Amino acid sequence: MRIPRKLTALTNVLIRSATLGLRFLLSFYIIKFLGYDAAGVYGLTVGVTGITPALIGWGLNYFVAREVVGMSPSEAALRVRNRLFITIVSLSLATVVMILLSYFVQRTSAPLFVLIAILAWLETIALDLHLPLIGLGKALEANILVFIRSAAWVPFIVGLGLAFPQLRSMEALLAAWIVANVLALVLLGVMARRWDVGRIFSSQIDFDWIINRLRRSWHIYISDVSLVGLMYLDRYIVGIFLGLSATGIYTFFWSLSNSLQTLVSTAVVQTALPTLVKAFSSGDRSAWKNAITVEFYKVISISIGMALVIFAASEVALRYMSMQGLSEHRGLFLLLLAASVLRACSDLGNVALLSTQKDRSYAAINIIGVFLSTGMTCLGVAFYGLSGAGVAIFVTAIILFLMRVWLLAGLLRPAASPRPGGDA
Repeated sequence: MRIPRKLTALTNVLIRSATLGLRFLLSFYIIKFLGYDAAGVYGLTVGVTGITPALIGWGLNYFVAREVVGMSPSEAALRVRNRLFITIVSLSLATVVMILLSYFVQRTSAPLFVLIAILAWLETIALDLHLPLIGLGKALEANILVFIRSAAWVPFIVGLGLAFPQLRSMEALLAAWIVANVLALVLLGVMARRWDVGRIFSSQIDFDWIINRLRRSWHIYISDVSLVGLMYLDRYIVGIFLGLSATGIYTFFWSLSNSLQTLVSTAVVQTALPTLVKAFSSGDRSAWKNAITVEFYKVISISIGMALVIFAASEVALRYMSMQGLSEHRGLFLLLLAASVLRACSDLGNVALLSTQKDRSYAAINIIGVFLSTGMTCLGVAFYGLSGAGVAIFVTAIILFLMRVWLLAGLLRPAASPRPGGDA
């Protein structure tokens, strides 16, 4: 039975809203019961699991997400299988390198190190599977899996931590996160049986496809690394200049504000990918322009609404939980929320550029962004502390959003008739 598109979109928003709410709960739990230092460790761990997929991804997900649009799941499974082969090899080599480096670098906790490494594996594989699902138009299934691995485990670990103080540790929290990732993979395996993709994964690896995409993906790879660097490098800069406790405060507010971008990205932006790719491929520029306009209004209205809800809810929670110390950093929180609204709009701009195959333009903005963000954040934190970090992130978000608007405006002018493969 086919589910109506509007109902699917609403379901996606509800799933992501539930994810947002549970991540809220996790952030407050860590700060309240594990402390600022633990919040800093958690924030840096999230950074590792976010950066790893880009570092060993080689830019291939960009092409896979676009190529599977219009395919059946069994056809798309060939692309996914080839992509996962590269991922497994890359993760294995990266793990060996990290083990060798660990003998020369001081470690505070070997179990914590192992748990973070396992999470990096699982989250990288999960992303490789998530993006093709979006490209296939299976956003509902993709968001259910995201909910399981990102949030469904939170009430259990929070409940256990409240009932048994000995379980109030980062090791217990990361272990619960790992179990949720494994359950999500098992559920995806069950779904894949309905799509008749099992036999595909036992067929021969298409090395010609892999070599061809790797030759074309170098600028996308640099772009992907820059894009995640733009999201996660700031917390490491804060840690270097201000220490672990300040990193905990920063990542606490970053987690709350970034949940807005994550919600909008998965519920609206990523689901727009098949629509924009098909509209552009049809050659009907008016349909492509209308699709972008509709999606932009969705993104901006939902983003602003969510920002207001998140700020109000956090104010109530901080007051209710007697965490007035965090309220002193309200200005930082507002700046990060505003930056998240702009980044959500920029995410749609990235998807629009992807749909036109303006690969080099897409990559160039992301690469510029990481250098701009790094420089501004270092200056802001060095001179103005946490508030300076917020100002730097906000100004960077404005500049990058305007750059994407300028590029898209050029594509939408009557004289600029977009053609497939424009600057790939």
